[in-house]
Amino acid sequence: MCTGNVCRSPMAEALMNHYVSNWGISANVISRGLAAPVGRSPHPHAIRVAEAHGIPLAPDKRAAQVSSADMAMATAIFIMDSDHRREVQKAYPTASGKTFLLGQWQGQEIADPINEPLPKFEDAWVQCDQGVQEWLKRLRDADIVRFVENV
Repeated sequence: MCTGNVCRSPMAEALMNHYVSNWGISANVISRGLAAPVGRSPHPHAIRVAEAHGIPLAPDKRAAQVSSADMAMATAIFIMDSDHRREVQKAYPTASGKTFLLGQWQGQEIADPINEPLPKFEDAWVQCDQGVQEWLKRLRDADIVRFVENV
């Protein structure tokens, strides 16, 4: 989850779906925004970076606003920065215990590249990729998900 669901969270969603599929994990992965411009397509730079890495964003991906139902159904919620954590704690206090920074294990927040040039989207992609892979491995080690790593 990010702010608008047009940059970071769609990239993280594509990465998570990629690894879930390739590692044989059974999971439903969605991305949402805390202040999403509902129906908007992903940012062109996000699309370009994802395609360059061979993990394209879903062609029908559109920005979606997070709902109480989304938060209740989620097993884990990955956010991009500490501002998102405060927003989740305020709006969805019961989800606080299952809300984590995507870049937690790298000790980083993932900055919003929305008004930045293409290289900032590349930076966000790399950070999302590192976070997704590390979280999936840690969920495996905690026996929350199971997979056969074949990458």
